[in-house]
Amino acid sequence: MKKKKLFFLTVMAMMAMTVCAQTKVIAHRGYWTPAGSAQNSITSLNGTNRLGAYGSEFDVHITTDGVVMVNHDRVLPDGTNIELVNYQKLKKEILSNGEKLPTFKQYLRAGKKLNGTQLICEIKAHITNEGEDRCIDSVLNSVKQEEMEKRVEYISFSKNACQYLAQHAPVGTKISYLNNDLTPAQCKAMGCTGIDFNEATYGKYPNYISDAHKLGMDVNVWTVDDLNQMDKFIKAGVDFLTTNNPVEALKLSK
Repeated sequence: MKKKKLFFLTVMAMMAMTVCAQTKVIAHRGYWTPAGSAQNSITSLNGTNRLGAYGSEFDVHITTDGVVMVNHDRVLPDGTNIELVNYQKLKKEILSNGEKLPTFKQYLRAGKKLNGTQLICEIKAHITNEGEDRCIDSVLNSVKQEEMEKRVEYISFSKNACQYLAQHAPVGTKISYLNNDLTPAQCKAMGCTGIDFNEATYGKYPNYISDAHKLGMDVNVWTVDDLNQMDKFIKAGVDFLTTNNPVEALKLSK
């Protein structure tokens, strides 16, 4: 009896270790917290690679003349709305670390040099669905030209963007919905391969993790910076954890 109990405990411990090992860390807007870095910068992308995190998350918008820019907010600190101006108006925009506001092509080409780092591209909700569609078309075209289809994954709060990606991205492309107004089954029906909900949503619907896994979907949680919460989600078996604190998350996920 004691041997059976010991065997059972050993198996459970191994299973717990396996779950922890499966959780991959995504740096939210890149690894931007060190001095000299900035959110959504190429510097933060390079920092993510040096850490060994699974991926670097970033955000994109498209200008009136079709240039996709990397930045979290549609409106810049000086009041410039990325989606309402042409690229010439943005060429001199500077991030907090002195780096120029990057275009998607510049970010993509920088990422291409970094083996082992996935690019987690958030298609921001645009002013119009047409703007989102144009943005996605440009992004997919650039990714194809750079032969980076297997290195770029997509997330969005927009149902339109997720559906458009599902219809136009190569088969097998990872697409996750960020909003919490759909169940995992509804996300899958929309064409998504994963769910990417905030930590409060999983607190309210803890079954979403197992529900998504039963559907063959990936599970990500954002944006988790508290160490206790990180540990909880890792033990719960999430596949990915997005955080502003990737250093500590990587320690916990090992």
